[in-house]
Amino acid sequence: MKRFKTLLNEAKLTHLEHIEDAIFDDGYSGGVEALKILDNIAHTLAGNSKKPLNIQAKVDGAPSIVAGINPENGKFFVGTKAVFNRNPKINYTAADVDKNHGNAGSLAEKMKIALKEFPKMGIKGIIQGDFMFIPSDIKKETIDDEKYITFTPNTITYAIPAGTDLAKKITNAKVGVVWHTTYSGDTIADLSAHFSINISKLKKTKDVWFTDTNFSDVSGTASLTIDEMKFIQKRLTSAKKELSLLDKKSLEIMFGKTEIAFNMKIYINDLTKQGKKFSGRQQAVGGFIEFLRKRYNPMIKKLKTEKGRAKKQSSLEDLINIINKNRKIGGTLAYALQWHDDVADIKLMLVKKMEKVNKIPAFIKTSTGYEVTGPEGFVAIDTLSNSAVKLVNRLEFSKNNFNAIKNWG
Repeated sequence: MKRFKTLLNEAKLTHLEHIEDAIFDDGYSGGVEALKILDNIAHTLAGNSKKPLNIQAKVDGAPSIVAGINPENGKFFVGTKAVFNRNPKINYTAADVDKNHGNAGSLAEKMKIALKEFPKMGIKGIIQGDFMFIPSDIKKETIDDEKYITFTPNTITYAIPAGTDLAKKITNAKVGVVWHTTYSGDTIADLSAHFSINISKLKKTKDVWFTDTNFSDVSGTASLTIDEMKFIQKRLTSAKKELSLLDKKSLEIMFGKTEIAFNMKIYINDLTKQGKKFSGRQQAVGGFIEFLRKRYNPMIKKLKTEKGRAKKQSSLEDLINIINKNRKIGGTLAYALQWHDDVADIKLMLVKKMEKVNKIPAFIKTSTGYEVTGPEGFVAIDTLSNSAVKLVNRLEFSKNNFNAIKNWG
């Protein structure tokens, strides 16, 4: 269970895992942990959680921005997640930006603006967030006969009603950012991430529009009713029973840091691109095997030597044989996929509740105009273990992320 619980605690915030994928990452123990987190989220939304859980809304900004004071030299810097590379790209000056990001025009421009404007916030230590806009990103648009100012940092277009105080603040700002993570440590290499931030400690300046990602439901619209809570608890109990029926040894063979687990995530993403879910346990297993062949066969054909092709073909057949020739493993994989879908359904119920608290209207740009969408998703953070997982409407946002019209310049 170590990898799932401390995936982010022991490293920088570079990647978040989908909660339903826990079974692929850590087998049985990952599944147990995922169900505990979902149960805790449900109790949080029902207003009776006794465990410390922090829920943050995910924003669809780009790029990820890291800024603050380098503890090694006391200098202010900005950077992308490349700050955490083995050979870090840290920008102290505009010349550093040209050196590190000179080939990425719009990124270099944003880094230079951040380098100039972010010190006005009086950042202590190091923080991370999502870049939302610079003035050239702001547009005036009419959507469904309503006037908005909009910006599209990545996939989602955020729209603020024109003429509002928020619209004026954003229009007057030179840069916009949403902060979500604080770091501590004596060196860049040894930084530890803490998935929260107190933006009240930052100085306000008209030149930087900033906020945080803390989820707050002051209206009560995301609260679970008694009947909804009973239904979710029934689904969680069913998922726990499903998990208990899985063969733990088979899970250990298939999942964790294995080729099967690695390919399974690619398979799920492939289905997501098509807007599809598993159609049933056995069909899902058959679909996975078919996917393996389609994925490996082009790689095999590209290899230049017969020996190399034979080796890769053997690797493919070994993967398939693990599933096909051991009934217990094949059956466990089928039920693990069913568990994955059931947990995704429970997660979606909770996400759709939380989506009702939408501070800024969000849209997806299509070939025919704009379509209303929910926020990117949420992050559930256990404040005791400082571990976090991603809660995303996968079939909506992830599909949009793969297929939306983007204008990244």
